[in-house]
Amino acid sequence: MNNDKKVNLFTKAIQIDYTGEKIEIEFFVEGTYVVKNDSVYITYKESEISGMEGTTTTLKITDHSLNIIRFGTYNSKLEFKHNEETITNYQTPYGNIQIIINTSLLKIDMRQEEKSNIHLKYTLGTEGEEPLNNEVIISYK
Repeated sequence: MNNDKKVNLFTKAIQIDYTGEKIEIEFFVEGTYVVKNDSVYITYKESEISGMEGTTTTLKITDHSLNIIRFGTYNSKLEFKHNEETITNYQTPYGNIQIIINTSLLKIDMRQEEKSNIHLKYTLGTEGEEPLNNEVIISYK
């Protein structure tokens, strides 16, 4: 029996580069929601708005971490834990890139049958390059 539920997901992402240039993206998508082994999984298909058309994204949410797992045109597993650094490989159509993530804020507010929120602040960069500052707010219901 399939326990997936439909969910509406709103994401607001702000990225600021080392020159101070700010890029802001907001989007709504419909996805599926399921709880397995004390984790929430939300899966949705990316669109051209995100620049990752042809990719399926899964958010794995626990009380203390967020993983963003992508398969398709772009393949990656980004892991965010409050005040921790993680390193991952990011596979793009143009080749693989090693990404360094420093999470300064991860606030997860999960409520049963209500709107839930994730607030994330982190830097993302590659070795030898200035990191980009990012802030992401995810709400789902």
